[in-house]
Amino acid sequence: MRLFNWLFKKKKGNSVSCPRCLGKGHVDRYDIKRLQMELKWEPGNCAYCNGVGRVGSEMIANVAVDEVYLTNGLSDRERLRLINRDPEAIMRAVSYEQSLENFIEEVRNLHFTDNMSSEEIAHYYLQPEMHIEYQVFILKKQELVSYINQIIGATS
Repeated sequence: MRLFNWLFKKKKGNSVSCPRCLGKGHVDRYDIKRLQMELKWEPGNCAYCNGVGRVGSEMIANVAVDEVYLTNGLSDRERLRLINRDPEAIMRAVSYEQSLENFIEEVRNLHFTDNMSSEEIAHYYLQPEMHIEYQVFILKKQELVSYINQIIGATS
């Protein structure tokens, strides 16, 4: 029993409250604003601590709290690669962040320079494809229009 207490105590001592969600296990709008990720994240389960509320020192040392790429959409394998600083995962993270920044900037330009509406911008990006159902297309378009409206609203 003493061995288990020692192991548990040691493990607990190596972890700290998650700096992304502040130990809640989920990221809310306050956390998103605090980390300046308004157009990049949505509220939900914290991807930094995997919803546990605590992280190890290796996580803090290897992955920035505001790493855009570290979201719930990452596979466990890719998450581990990112934490372990795999060069290819790092390149994918940089590419992802740059692509997102480019998309946000392009939406702003299409709206403010080319005077396109949110619907027109969404249609520009989501050309109806023959292999997807119309209902799926409409759902994707509605989600994209909502996101575009966030981008436009944040810029106004």
